[in-house]
Amino acid sequence: MQNFEGISFLWALVLLALIALIYGVRAIIGYRNVARDAEADYNFKLGENMIDPRLTQAGYIRAYKRFHNPRGLLFMASGLSAILILTAPALLGIQILLNQLWIFTDRSRVFEPGYLVWQFIIFFSLIAIWAGIAYFTARQFHRNSPVTLRDEMLKEMDT
Repeated sequence: MQNFEGISFLWALVLLALIALIYGVRAIIGYRNVARDAEADYNFKLGENMIDPRLTQAGYIRAYKRFHNPRGLLFMASGLSAILILTAPALLGIQILLNQLWIFTDRSRVFEPGYLVWQFIIFFSLIAIWAGIAYFTARQFHRNSPVTLRDEMLKEMDT
């Protein structure tokens, strides 16, 4: 049976899962609030003649949601979840590659499984994989992010 004294890697994964869950719940609540606010904002601006007549209510609500939805929270939750899901396959892949490298080096004692060099390579490879996942998530977030609400409304009027 595994001993859970001190700070274990499994405890770190549990903490990461808890943080991802918190971000996910906050994103769900935020998306619901924005959906409710979009209709109220449309009704207010319509009453004040602040909306272009070419823009329909459904178009305004879509544009409002695209601009105001808490995308950051959703991307944080999805990025952390991707890290959690891909950690085990990444560790397995790293182990297989390192084992093949060890065999290729004629089973060198310096590079023997379980020793310090082996553990450092696993540690830094895992950090590099996590950084790659975070980079990909951030890139997707910034690639599709809206610039201004006015631009989103113009996009809705064009369609």
